[in-house]
Amino acid sequence: MKQQSFFFPSATGTCDIQARRFRPDDGTEIRAVLVIHHGMAEHMDRYLETIEALCGSGIAVLMHDMAGHGRSLRPGAPSGWFGESGGADALVEDFRTLVLQARKDFPREKLIVMGHSMGSFICRLYCARYASDPFDGAVYMGTGGPNPLAGAGKTMARLIGSLKGKTHKSAFLNKMAFGKYNERFEGRTAFDWLTRDQAIVDRYVADPGCGFLFTVQGMADLVTVNSESNTDAWFAAIKKDLPILLISGEEDPVGDYGKGIRAVEQKLKETGHTAVTTILYPDARHEVLNETNRDQVRADLIRWILAV
Repeated sequence: MKQQSFFFPSATGTCDIQARRFRPDDGTEIRAVLVIHHGMAEHMDRYLETIEALCGSGIAVLMHDMAGHGRSLRPGAPSGWFGESGGADALVEDFRTLVLQARKDFPREKLIVMGHSMGSFICRLYCARYASDPFDGAVYMGTGGPNPLAGAGKTMARLIGSLKGKTHKSAFLNKMAFGKYNERFEGRTAFDWLTRDQAIVDRYVADPGCGFLFTVQGMADLVTVNSESNTDAWFAAIKKDLPILLISGEEDPVGDYGKGIRAVEQKLKETGHTAVTTILYPDARHEVLNETNRDQVRADLIRWILAV
């Protein structure tokens, strides 16, 4: 695979975005293009093995480090920070910039958009707000339904921000949002809910670019993308014939252990969406691309993309 870095200014106004395009090796036909949005408190380097598999199957990839993450984090700036206001909307705009760049780079190939976890909510909002953009399918990975604590969490984030500043990081707010995610699992680390692969969990824990607390304003933006991608208006705005893949682990707390994924699937079908596919992996946790059955997950993802 060949890769090339490029940059563009973030709509958040907080940084320049570092992105990369990955192409299959010379001689390999490009059969599709996938634009990926990573999740909260991680970075695109964690997807390189998956991208290798995609390129090996003729799927080119464009991906970026989200604002406040990875190589897009401005030196000295707080991680998990998307600006004083409008951060949720700006993250959607950054993703759109990447999608339109992918279409410019690959004008004829089918183009699929994909988001994982927080990235799935951003991807979902993009698909609704820009339904007429030139993309051909969407993958919502590690997604979920509305969080019942969203309203309280947003109120608390605003209160803490008013008292301590919007860039403050609150362990209390983080525990309120994610404290129960590890309850079903070993408790060996605070992140066993991510995957059954302990080596990957250990690398995540040791990586300074992973697992960090968001700013309180960043937490409010996270709540916004989750709640706005689960409204009746969202379901109404998604094209009825858009091929959609919902793909998650049955032991993923973000998806309420499968129940949230099934609820999203059911609502899509009730609102007339005719091309929805759902894959739930038994015993798999949040990061299915890093799970012990990741070869199967990658094969299923590639098969779906090429069939669109």
